[in-house]
Amino acid sequence: MAIDQLQGQLSTDQLIELGGATDAVVIDAAGAATLTIPGGSMLLVADFGREGPDLIVEGPNGEEVIVRDYFTMENPPALQTEGGAQLTSDLVSWMAGTAPPQQFASDGALQQAQPIGTIETLQGSVTAIRADGSRVTLQQGDQVYQGDVIETAGDGGIGMTFADGTTFSLGEEGRMVLDELIYDPETDEGTSAFSVVQGAFSFVSGAIAKSGSDAMTVRTPVATIGVRGTMVVGTAAQEGEESSITLLKEEGGITGEIVVTNQAGSQILNVAFQTTTVNRFFEPPTEPVVLPQSAINNLYGNAVNILPQIDHDTSDDDSDTRDDGRADDGDQSDAPTEEGEAEEEGEGEGEAAEGDAEDTSTDTAEAAFVFDSSSGALYYDQGGSSQGYTLAADVEGGAVDAEDIKIM
Repeated sequence: MAIDQLQGQLSTDQLIELGGATDAVVIDAAGAATLTIPGGSMLLVADFGREGPDLIVEGPNGEEVIVRDYFTMENPPALQTEGGAQLTSDLVSWMAGTAPPQQFASDGALQQAQPIGTIETLQGSVTAIRADGSRVTLQQGDQVYQGDVIETAGDGGIGMTFADGTTFSLGEEGRMVLDELIYDPETDEGTSAFSVVQGAFSFVSGAIAKSGSDAMTVRTPVATIGVRGTMVVGTAAQEGEESSITLLKEEGGITGEIVVTNQAGSQILNVAFQTTTVNRFFEPPTEPVVLPQSAINNLYGNAVNILPQIDHDTSDDDSDTRDDGRADDGDQSDAPTEEGEAEEEGEGEGEAAEGDAEDTSTDTAEAAFVFDSSSGALYYDQGGSSQGYTLAADVEGGAVDAEDIKIM
């Protein structure tokens, strides 16, 4: 059945229904800057392949879309879902097992892939599709290469360390592409780019991000993260769900900065635990809000816990402050506030009274209220035995006047 002849008469959803699992929807890529692929969120979970000059997009239920002559075009179009999630042409090429044109030498041969990182932590089933189209099952200690498409199963998770010291993790049911990493250890300069198509992720940037404001980027289908040296967690969500991005503290309590950008706008995050959400590539990221610790753990699952922990010379203690993203560390410095988390309730007011702890007989001896001036919220920190911070009052909402709050 020549379904491509009906495209002017039927909607894309009708075409998918008509085609079912046996007939393909055929799309001509000529002259398009972007192509909308029918089938809801199918694009984000599809398998990609190549037949001659054509791109084959195959959904999990047998749906098939053929994009004619996709690989003959000098600048192939980006693909997007009907809801506005977008995959760039180079990302599509990697996932189809066909390296983008820039990866080929002048004689047309695929440039020899070089390892750019090592798998430090791994759980469950994790595979990689190499730049030559081969699929391998990954093990802890394996090397990863530029152009690898990393896929985790429902029980899977992976944590990698890259040449510049960047660590990156991907949680269960995830997919990401290691687009590029070029690093000169002599100058600590270079460029790196990663694309997360689906799943929860976390990373701590290394030397490359510190060498320039655009040196490290992380793409999702709805936004790009420009990294300026920091720790981040995020999700590339399914169609119709919010993708979220949260800024965490770096080692030593330092908070860096990221810029979250898409076609419709951008947001700067530079306060610990600030979070923005994005639904579509053509809708701007939301105004950042500061989340409590418990919400962060609920959002991102095992993506933080599987992140590799490496030693840093700047660390002044034996604790790894990457635990800032975990709810069970009991560290009061993790409070979601802008002004030094009230400096652990004011270093002069007793460090929750190390010598006075016997004055409070309960197991929440260091409990206190913490005011977050950036979000206008009052949080109750229940101390070392707590499960995080509880929202006590929405000050900006008018329930409490900020001047009436006295942190005791």
